[in-house]
Amino acid sequence: MSHEILLRSYCEGDLDAMFRLDEECFEEPFRFTQTAMQRFAESRKARVVIAESDGALVGFAILHVEGRVGYVVTLDMAEELRGRGLARRLMQAIEQHAVKAGCVVVVLHVFVGNEAAIRFYERAGFEREGDVPGFYGEGLNAWVYTKKLSPKT
Repeated sequence: MSHEILLRSYCEGDLDAMFRLDEECFEEPFRFTQTAMQRFAESRKARVVIAESDGALVGFAILHVEGRVGYVVTLDMAEELRGRGLARRLMQAIEQHAVKAGCVVVVLHVFVGNEAAIRFYERAGFEREGDVPGFYGEGLNAWVYTKKLSPKT
């Protein structure tokens, strides 16, 4: 897959592909039901960025705007495209949406055992602020990460 990857906004027809990609990306306790995915993607608070290659959805990110805080609901990436800068492009697009919406900070949760995601978010400028015991279920704790935004983000 060496074709150009385009970033675009969410369309209702994306939901099935988003749900399938989420199933590929995450194990059972960490993935969304299709109903939850639709609720997150189609909320008035949502800003969704879709990554597409040759007409196929290969990644996406969902941000919810809560006043002056942007909350990253999820970042999903096709495995064959990891390590090529696409996740960084998606996060930059999400952060731009957050700035446009008046957010001054972006917040997210990440499973304490997800080393690759932790390294990714730390390299992207996120700082660990604390933890939430049982965030993903019994014994499945999350780190809370934040990143302050500037109008130039």
